[in-house]
Amino acid sequence: MIRGIDRFGFYAKLNARIVYYRVLLTIVAPLFARTTTLLFGGDIMLNGIAPSPKVFANIRPLAAKSDLVFGNLEIPLTSSQTKTSRKSAAELLKKDQWILKANPEHAAFLANAGINAVSLANNHAMDYGPGGLSQMTSLLDKNHISHAGAGLNADQAMQGTVISSKNHKSVSLLSVMGFQTTGALLKTTPATLTSPGIGVLNLKGRMDSKVRSKLTGWIGRAKRKSEFVVVAIHWGVERKSIPNPYQVQLGRALVDAGADIVWGNHPHVLQGAELYRGKLIMYSMGNMISNLPAKGGFINDIIDDQGHQKVFFAPTEIRGGQIRTLSGPARTTATLEMKRLCQLLVKRYPSPVSTPALK
Repeated sequence: MIRGIDRFGFYAKLNARIVYYRVLLTIVAPLFARTTTLLFGGDIMLNGIAPSPKVFANIRPLAAKSDLVFGNLEIPLTSSQTKTSRKSAAELLKKDQWILKANPEHAAFLANAGINAVSLANNHAMDYGPGGLSQMTSLLDKNHISHAGAGLNADQAMQGTVISSKNHKSVSLLSVMGFQTTGALLKTTPATLTSPGIGVLNLKGRMDSKVRSKLTGWIGRAKRKSEFVVVAIHWGVERKSIPNPYQVQLGRALVDAGADIVWGNHPHVLQGAELYRGKLIMYSMGNMISNLPAKGGFINDIIDDQGHQKVFFAPTEIRGGQIRTLSGPARTTATLEMKRLCQLLVKRYPSPVSTPALK
């Protein structure tokens, strides 16, 4: 017996206090948790659109609630007149290939809208050659927009960039072209050891142990520099709403190699998303903006201190060269359609994956 104290009463009160503080901790701890909110949009197709703050004005509320905002800058912002020679006159006439550019003045409005980082490894970034690329990256730097996926040589194009978020978490952005054949990749002007261009993964459709080791080394180098690694990959088939088997195989291999998020673009329509080993894979976010009417959306990925990811979907539509977020019944309908695409994806490509609980 503890002197002057009822031993059993003492321990009963002590246990009650422990339970009380444990309950209090579960309530208070989330309030101090440092979550990271990353917002991902789709292809930024600014050709044929006049520069204006109105183009992206409606995404500012979404951007303001996010630590970092990502978009795929599909069309080079340049005044260059020197077109790529890799896309032939015959291909252009048949509309098998396109050479596109957009007004350089758009760069300032991208920054004002809250877009922090863009991927450049796509099939149009080199449409106006090294000069067009240089002008665009200079504009992005001037407007404090981080970029990855293109550079003066292959090392620069593949190494990516590290971005500091509003909550001081560091995020590595890697950006690569992921077309399946060498011929398709060559049309996009891959960077070489000594010449400028975009970053490419020329895997020739294989996914063997050698390829997986290569992916692990590449992503591992980025992971040593930051807390999260985002891999932006340009892949798939245009206007197809279901990813092909190679996309799914490669997307999951990128997660196996250490990617925290895989963010796909190029099809220009929404494809499904999945959580593979607890990591988000977005197969296509459609168009963020274009000069034609379209439907798309943003995915908001909230990551907590333990690396758990919660996924939210904000549907959008494009009208008159401006983007706007949907609300009311239109939002409900669009969210249900995105959920259907996610469910179809998991059904078609079963694996240890789950459908994101889009909200």
